[in-house]
Amino acid sequence: MAKKPLYDWKIGEPLPKLGMHSFAKHQIFDAYITAYIRTLTKSHLTRKLKLTLVDGFCGGGRYVMDNDEVDGSPLRMLASVERAQTELDAARVRGLEIDAEFVFVDANREHVDFLREVLRQRGYESRIGKDIHVYTSKFEDVSDEIIRRIQAKGRAHRSLFFLDQYGWSAVTFATIRQIMGSLQNPEVVLTFMVDHLVNLLTERMINTPGLAAIDLGREDVRDMLQMKEQRGWKRLIQNTLYEHIRQNTGADYYTPFFIHPEGGSNRDYWLLHLSRHHQAREEMGKIHWDLENTFEHFGRAGFNSLGFMPGADVRDGMLEFGFNDNARTRSEAAVVDQLADMLHARAAAGAPLLTKKLLFSANCNETPVISSIVDASLVTLREARDIRIISPDGVVRRSATHFGWEDRIELVESPTLFSLLRQQAA
Repeated sequence: MAKKPLYDWKIGEPLPKLGMHSFAKHQIFDAYITAYIRTLTKSHLTRKLKLTLVDGFCGGGRYVMDNDEVDGSPLRMLASVERAQTELDAARVRGLEIDAEFVFVDANREHVDFLREVLRQRGYESRIGKDIHVYTSKFEDVSDEIIRRIQAKGRAHRSLFFLDQYGWSAVTFATIRQIMGSLQNPEVVLTFMVDHLVNLLTERMINTPGLAAIDLGREDVRDMLQMKEQRGWKRLIQNTLYEHIRQNTGADYYTPFFIHPEGGSNRDYWLLHLSRHHQAREEMGKIHWDLENTFEHFGRAGFNSLGFMPGADVRDGMLEFGFNDNARTRSEAAVVDQLADMLHARAAAGAPLLTKKLLFSANCNETPVISSIVDASLVTLREARDIRIISPDGVVRRSATHFGWEDRIELVESPTLFSLLRQQAA
C-alpha cells in the first residue's frame, strides 16, 4: 500500500529535511559499499572489479539536516566508489580498476530533474548515459532492463540493489525473486514498513493489490488476524511476516534490523539485507556492530534469536540489541552455551563434523551474531578443553583466536568438567 513520500524535491524550492533514522540508513549504505569493495579486492591477482549499484528510489540527492546541506544516497554511492578507488590507487602498485555503473531510479519527474541538476553541479553530467544511468520510472517497470544491463557486464553479476521504498509493496517479492534467480551475485537492501502493515491489517485488506505484491493470500491474512487474540501478538505477527519474507524472496541469507524513527513509536520498519552468500551476511552484520547507530535487533542473544514457539509469549526473554558492547557480551555468552549444546547433540546423533562455515551458515540468519562472536565462543570452548579446532590441512589450532571458514570443529574424546556440568544441568 503506497503512502505519500516523506520527501519532495523541486528545483528552486527548499530541500527536504533528513531525519536521523534516514541519515543512519545512508551511513549503512555508504559503509557497506566500502566494505563490499574491500572484500572483493583483497586478492592481489584481481585487476578489475565490475560492479553495478542500483538505487531504486533515489530521490533528488540532497537534503538539509540540522541547518546543513547533506548528500543523499546517489551522491554518497558515487563518493563511496571514488574513495575506494583512491585507496586502491594508493595501495596497489600495479593498479586495480573499479568498473562501476550506477543506476538511479525515481518515478517522480521533478525528483529526477532535481537529481540531474545536482549531478550537473557536481561535475557528473558528462557521465550520464555512460556509467551513470537515470530513469524516470517505477523501479518495477525498469527492473528487467536493469537485470539485463548487469548480465551484459560480465558473468559475475556483482550488483547491489538499494531499494529504500516508502511502504511495503512498491517492490514485489516476484521482482526480488527475479533478481536473486537471474544474477550470480546480487544483494538487495530493502526497506520494509512492517509496523505500518501490521497496524493496517484487517479483513478488508484481503485480496488487495498491496498484499498480492508481497504474496500474502487470504489464509495468510486470516492466520495473522487470529494472532491478534494472543499475548504478544504484534511481535508474533512480525516474526510471521519475517518468515514469510524469508520464504518468498529467494535469498539464502537474510537479516532484518529494526529502525525506530524519531517522533513516533508506531512507525518501526525493517532494513532487510538479502543475499546468496554467507560472506555478504557477515559483512553487513559487522557494519551494524561497528556503527552502533539507531538500528536495533529484537530477539534473544545468540543463535535462533528471532524464532518463536507456538503457545509461548514471544516477549519472554526478548532483548533489544543496540549493537553495543553489552549486547556483544550477552551474545558471546549465549553462543558458548548454544554451540556446546549443538555439538554434543550432533555427536550423540552421529552427525558429521561441522566446519565454521556450515555452523555459521545454518544459524546466522535469525541472529545478530557475526563471525568474530562465533570465534570468541569457540575459543572459550577450546580453553575449557571441550572442543578442538582443526585447519583444512589437519593442523590443530591451539592458540589461534580467529578461525577460517573451512576449519573443522570436533569434540574431545573424553568429557571435561565443562561437559559434565552441562550434562548435569540438562
